[in-house]
Amino acid sequence: MKTKRMVRPCIALFIYLLSAHSIAFAAMENKIPRIWLKHNPHSHAVISYLAWQNFLSHHVIRNPEGIHLIDYPNLNPHDLDTLKKHLAHMSTIDITRYNRHEQLAFWINLYNALTVLTVAEHYPISSIQEIHITPGLFSTGPWGKHLITIRGVALSLNDIHQRIIRPIWNDPRTHYALNNATMGAANISQQVFQGNRLNEQLNAAAIEYINSLRGAHVIEGKLIVSKLYAWFIEDFGGNEQGLIAHLLPFANPPLRRKLMQINAVNMYVYNWHLNSTTISS
Repeated sequence: MKTKRMVRPCIALFIYLLSAHSIAFAAMENKIPRIWLKHNPHSHAVISYLAWQNFLSHHVIRNPEGIHLIDYPNLNPHDLDTLKKHLAHMSTIDITRYNRHEQLAFWINLYNALTVLTVAEHYPISSIQEIHITPGLFSTGPWGKHLITIRGVALSLNDIHQRIIRPIWNDPRTHYALNNATMGAANISQQVFQGNRLNEQLNAAAIEYINSLRGAHVIEGKLIVSKLYAWFIEDFGGNEQGLIAHLLPFANPPLRRKLMQINAVNMYVYNWHLNSTTISS
């Protein structure tokens, strides 16, 4: 009896700490550091991503299902060193001097390159969830660890996504540009994102993902979509009807006709396996 009385307070304390941690983390992410709000709308300057483009051209392979895979098994120390040097150069850029389109392209390219390097440094793994470098008692994965410093501010993948890209641009299409090293995510692009082509590239990424089995499909009148939409439902209309309204403009004619007959999601799915070629590849 005494043991039960001791266990209950411990469980309550654990639940309280977990809840407090989640609330505090959410509140922190809702604050946008003022430095990232700075931009120069009159700037026509363009950032070069030559090294990152070279990496994508040589190491991103499209499989028969249309999924882009990184050739992690065949990356060598020179490849990783080149990627590190590219990111070191990116860290010297004063991003506040650029226009909004160039800034968004910068953050997307940076996020994807950091993700690839992080996975490469921990490879071989079967899922990015196996990388436990995020600090904190209840934290997992690599998303919370500071990986780069921009303008004197140490940033994690979560910072780039949750505290910069999402709140500043408020564009659901950015979810189709960011790749978190999983088979369930939108493809990592074989082309770097560029400010002067950004709208076109985001639309293309949205169309590709939504019309793939990873994004949305209808089987016997039942709508099955990526769990990405559940995680970020507020970015996609706030509810399932809003999500369907988001999908419609990007859906190809066969999918669009089916979506117009549906008003709810039946299932959310996601594949956490690493988007990697196999060793035999």
